[in-house]
Amino acid sequence: MMTKPAIAEGIGFINFSWQELGLRVMAERVKDDGHCELRFFLKDNGSSEVLLHTTGVNLLATPTMNSLAKRLEQNSDTIPWTEVLTSIVNETLKIARRGEPVMEIYPKDDDTLEADYLLKPLLYRNHPAIIFGEYGSLKSLLALALAYIVQLPYQDNELELITANEPTRCLYLDWEDDKDSFRKRLSALECGFGNGEMPIYYRHMTGSLSDSVEQLQRIISDKNIGLIIVDSLGPAARGNLNDTEPAIKYHSALRQLSITSLTLAHTAKDQLTKKRSIFGSVFFTNLARSVWECKAEQETGEDEAIISLKHVKANLSRLHPPLGYKFIFNDNKISISQVDLRDTGLSGELPLSLQIKNLLRGGAKTVKETTEALEANEASIRTAINRMAKKEQLTKVGDSWGLKV
Repeated sequence: MMTKPAIAEGIGFINFSWQELGLRVMAERVKDDGHCELRFFLKDNGSSEVLLHTTGVNLLATPTMNSLAKRLEQNSDTIPWTEVLTSIVNETLKIARRGEPVMEIYPKDDDTLEADYLLKPLLYRNHPAIIFGEYGSLKSLLALALAYIVQLPYQDNELELITANEPTRCLYLDWEDDKDSFRKRLSALECGFGNGEMPIYYRHMTGSLSDSVEQLQRIISDKNIGLIIVDSLGPAARGNLNDTEPAIKYHSALRQLSITSLTLAHTAKDQLTKKRSIFGSVFFTNLARSVWECKAEQETGEDEAIISLKHVKANLSRLHPPLGYKFIFNDNKISISQVDLRDTGLSGELPLSLQIKNLLRGGAKTVKETTEALEANEASIRTAINRMAKKEQLTKVGDSWGLKV
């Protein structure tokens, strides 16, 4: 009777070995529905392995497995292939379907609700974040700058972002551009930061993220990657993005990778409300833990650009006030620094209360004047002013409202 195989699990594969038979079988890309790839290796007389056969199969399809056994008998008729395949089917499905173990979790006295950040306030550690914006919003360039800051780590950066104490290796997954363009942007940013050369791992991508999980798991393990950047969501998720399935598959793939992720996405606009959101199913937003909207302001031909980052979703913290950054493009150098959005064309991205304060610095105004100046809804303006008055931030002067000194 044939003995049970020695089973070794790796990242994305399962190895079955029968020492007495000189046989090793590797199962890869195993799915819950039974589909997988099998590679059969047999030791020759010199004890070195020879690849016997490679195939993709449905382990649950009996006719397929019977046909495979007959095919393998042509290579070696001394091995009980039916027993071998039966063992592979049973053990492979058992491993694929066992899922994560149940854990008993106790509360801790020193626990707090403070989020754990890889890069505060943009990236929660080991959770997915998304930055979405229109074409030309500089989100790809910003993401590369974040990778540089995280990997160094660049703790006294001019973006005033708080990094972890330890360096974190980054992997940039690119569905939109190529390595030469990536290198040029990195070189220009490095020149602007002025902290010396530092490589960032890069991978040109073609298949969907969900189909690349096993490959990426190996890379993440081999290179000790702590942050992946996905550029961009559409080609990485594939399919009809307005359907639920691509969003669920995409976030399931991120969950399997189990590290911090930043996804760059394009913008959809509701024609009735003009409200912007991530292009595609609402589940892209729902399943992310943090979502930021990126907008840019740049005059044609100018060497400067301003971007705003507005926090529109936060699961593990409060929503953070909008961030503003100035990009300066000078030959082969890109410099980035923080900027006050109140003094820019993107001041409308600030909370309504801050917009009102900024406006009233020029003098007291009525509700109607404030509504017209800010191009806002009058009911929203009244609500904001009443709230600010209760906090003693504003004072009434006749029919107008002014800043309280």
